[in-house]
Amino acid sequence: MIQEITGQQTVPIGDAVLSTLDTCIGSEICEELWTAESRHVAMGLDGVEIFTNGSASHHQLGKAYESVDLVKSATYKSGGIYLFANQIGCDGDRLYFDGRSKIAINGDIIAQGKQFSLNEVEVLTAPLDLEDVRGYKNQIKSRCQSILHFELQTSVI
Repeated sequence: MIQEITGQQTVPIGDAVLSTLDTCIGSEICEELWTAESRHVAMGLDGVEIFTNGSASHHQLGKAYESVDLVKSATYKSGGIYLFANQIGCDGDRLYFDGRSKIAINGDIIAQGKQFSLNEVEVLTAPLDLEDVRGYKNQIKSRCQSILHFELQTSVI
């Protein structure tokens, strides 16, 4: 069906983002948040405003503080909303997932789930305004230069 609509036989591999009339949503997987070249950086420069991460980050002492810093940092530098959903419970072997899901906007954590919750499901909600994201992005002067560099780099590839 997609081949008929687009007329394509092949599709280049890369980040898949969902563009709607109102915004653009991108997704990272667990480990990508922790890497030096996190995907949210390039996606943010490419217009993504909402980032999701369905994580399976196991419990380790001090890791909860690191995840807070990483989620905040993901939106502080270039603006945006980050939805970090982490698993809860034991994998049946040796790993325990401590939950502590988070919602951040423009460098601030605005909602955070419980750590070590005994509930099977925990739902976080927060009031968010995309205009706050757009205003924040427009205040970052170096962002324009970064976008230009990003576009030149990706057009060469």
